[in-house]
Amino acid sequence: MNSIAHMNDPAARLLAELVRIPSVNPMGRAVSGGEYGESALAEHVAAFLHRHRIDVRVTEVSPGRPNVTGYIDAGAERTLMLQAHLDTVHVGGMTVAPFGAEIRDGCLYGRGACDTKGSLAAFLQAAVEAVQAPKNLRYNVILLATADEEYQFTGARHAVRSGLKADMGIAGEPTSLQIIRAHKGVVRWHLHTRGTAAHAAYPARGDNAIYRMGHILTRLESYARGLTAGVAHPLLGTPSLSVGVIAGGEAVNIVPDACSIEIDRRTMPHEDADGVMADVQECLAGIEGWELAPPHLVASGMDIPADAPVVRELSQAISGVTGTVAIEGAYYATDAGTFNAGGIPTVVFGPGDIALAHTVAEHIPLAELRQATDIIRSLLVAH
Repeated sequence: MNSIAHMNDPAARLLAELVRIPSVNPMGRAVSGGEYGESALAEHVAAFLHRHRIDVRVTEVSPGRPNVTGYIDAGAERTLMLQAHLDTVHVGGMTVAPFGAEIRDGCLYGRGACDTKGSLAAFLQAAVEAVQAPKNLRYNVILLATADEEYQFTGARHAVRSGLKADMGIAGEPTSLQIIRAHKGVVRWHLHTRGTAAHAAYPARGDNAIYRMGHILTRLESYARGLTAGVAHPLLGTPSLSVGVIAGGEAVNIVPDACSIEIDRRTMPHEDADGVMADVQECLAGIEGWELAPPHLVASGMDIPADAPVVRELSQAISGVTGTVAIEGAYYATDAGTFNAGGIPTVVFGPGDIALAHTVAEHIPLAELRQATDIIRSLLVAH
């Protein structure tokens, strides 16, 4: 199928519109400008829903960071949430025009094409196609587009805190049309060591905070090995810990009085942040001169039974379109963990390959986008 033929597909046209609207997550940095934040994209999504006579509400999660919620009342007994996030990662170093939405060799290129504007386009277009026969809808439908998934999951958290209710949900992420029914969570925090500064010519007069951190790193490395040696979950393997950032010292001729590391701990669905932090404190018992900062990110893992209604019914829809169904687990975290923790059984599903997310030439096969749209439409409409 050539580029012109692809653009005759309304899902592809919608995806191109979404990719052309920058929605880069500032990731906690003090940056500003037209490419940052989700406001412009949220306005476009809200206008799309309004144009198709779907009730819509835009809610500010934080200044300039909105969620968009559409609602289709089919008078059904159950409600299905279709969710995808509005934000993307940064565009530095990309080898394709990040907001160009160029179509080449059957793929659409640009930041967010697969992570996760592809899912957003598929969900929106499927709902629009399904609502043309409202009497055939199997569910009431919540269409939720959230802010800040790439950094702190604040959009999903805000929706749950605000009373979001549904019987089941699908969180859009690039899964190559597979169902992710379980994934890990994550806890991230900083650890600091303190010492006493001195001239490097007289190191005995000081207390080297970097040396102190060295003892902690050795202990954490041993702890991390123990985590991966434990009993493995059939889909998720074992929990893990990684120290990803270290900073300390002011100059080579000064004994450093401070050192900090940032820690990433991937959690199993049954673990919580309090337990994780208590384990680390126990691991470091006996070492002096350190302190743990409270976690700056906590995202829940999730593990839905294979026979849960959302898994069964989505599997049937996928099989009807592609002929095959794969049900997997993932080591990364998504908004689905927040929704599951909030009482909405939610799986992860969408077009695109996770290996292409955040890459310098991010893209999505448009044939897969159409398949995802057909799958969701089939799920929504009674046959």
